[in-house]
This record gives sequence, C-alpha cells and structure tokens, in this order.
Amino acid sequence: MKNTEIVYSALQNAGINTELELEEVKTDCMLCGKEIEKGAKLKKVVSSNFTDYDLFRNINGTHICKECATCIKTRELRTNNIIADKDNLYLLKKNDLEEYLFNIDRYVKGEFIVGITQSFKKHNSYRCSVNTSTDIFYIREEDKEYKFNKVILGELYKKLNEAYLYFQKDEILTGQYSITRIQEFGIKKFQVYEQEFKKYRGTHQFNLLVYILNSARRNEIVKERIAKQKEEQKHKKMAEKEKKKEMKGQLSLF
Repeated sequence: MKNTEIVYSALQNAGINTELELEEVKTDCMLCGKEIEKGAKLKKVVSSNFTDYDLFRNINGTHICKECATCIKTRELRTNNIIADKDNLYLLKKNDLEEYLFNIDRYVKGEFIVGITQSFKKHNSYRCSVNTSTDIFYIREEDKEYKFNKVILGELYKKLNEAYLYFQKDEILTGQYSITRIQEFGIKKFQVYEQEFKKYRGTHQFNLLVYILNSARRNEIVKERIAKQKEEQKHKKMAEKEKKKEMKGQLSLF
C-alpha cells in the first residue's frame, strides 16, 4: 500500500470524516502518480498556503486521488504526531511518543508509517516512508527522514533519562555542562554516559530522543530529590548541633 492509502484506511476505521467532492476522470493522481478513475480537483484540495508541489509526481495533472486529497485536507494529521497501519490511527502528543516508539509492535501490524512534528503545522502523512519492520523503521519528521533502531536507541534513551534528572536539555544537546551538576551526577558515571552521548550528538535520532524526554515527570522526580536532600541536610545539621552540645557538656565536667 502507498502511505496515503494506509492513512486513508486508518482514518475511515477511526471514524474521521473522509468525504470529498470527487469527479469521474481517467488520469494519474497529481501527488502519488497512480492511475485513478475518480479524483478531486486540485483547487478543491489545496489552499494558497500549500507549498509541497515539489512532491507531486504528476505536476501537470488536474486531479488528486481520494487518499492523497484526504491526507492533505485532514487537519488532525498536521496537528498531531501520527502512527498508522491500515486498521489503526494514533494521533499523539509529545509525551505519548516514548511509549509508542519503543513499543511500536504493540500498536501496528503489517505496513505502517510514522510521522513526527514539532511545529504541528506541516504535512507529514504523504511524505512518510512505508515500514514493515518494527525493530528498525523510518520516521518522517517534517522536512527530514531517518531510521530509528528501537533497541539501540532504547538503551541510549535510558541513559538520557538518567542524565536528564541532573542536566538541562540544552546541556545534553550541546555537551556544555555545569561542573556542579557533573559532580552531583558522579564524575565517573558522567564520563561513561557522555562518551555514549558523543557518538550520537548532532544526529536527528539524538535530537528526537532529547525532545521527547518527559519534562513534567522529570520535574517531579527532581523536586522529590531536592526535598530529600534538604531533609537530609536538616537532620545532619541537627545531629552536628547535638554533637556540639554533647561535647560542650563533657568539657564542662572538667
């Protein structure tokens, strides 16, 4: 199946409106290039803001197939991250991506596509490559596409999650860390983790993993850790105070 055919089928199963004004016409779809006997006129599908004409395989045509036209016109496909096979459509927010990318075999069967957006404005669905493997698959992220190795990147993501409890995202992305945070994290552990981060820093995969790190969850854990540290410091000061009082009492006996 073509990418738009997969998404169109998933949209129908999801109950999202796919009705279009189609005309009988024997031609090739302007976008995907397949032969069609019915299609929607270009002006009925795209607005004046549309800029993806470089993707059209039949730029001199007049009509777009129902599958491609539906992908262009369906707003939900632009304003969400998407994962779809022919039976299922998942419209995802950023905090959903961790679960779905690393457990994608639970959610899709057969051919599927993955589209990620950070702008929530650009078209992804008809740009996505069709995947068959849930171990290594292509992700379309607006103007770029790259392979995602679920196992290798899953291990990297675990380390990033640990590091994120001490470092800011900008520090991880740039490699410019606070010395104080390095000491708090542990110098030896930091050296091991940073050596691994260096292998991937600057790649689309690394940027994606840092992007999807869950800030809300991280902030809760950091808040608890800081509160625990303050409580420990409080008890330490109290213990030191009691020790000084005890020593003072012992000295007064002489």
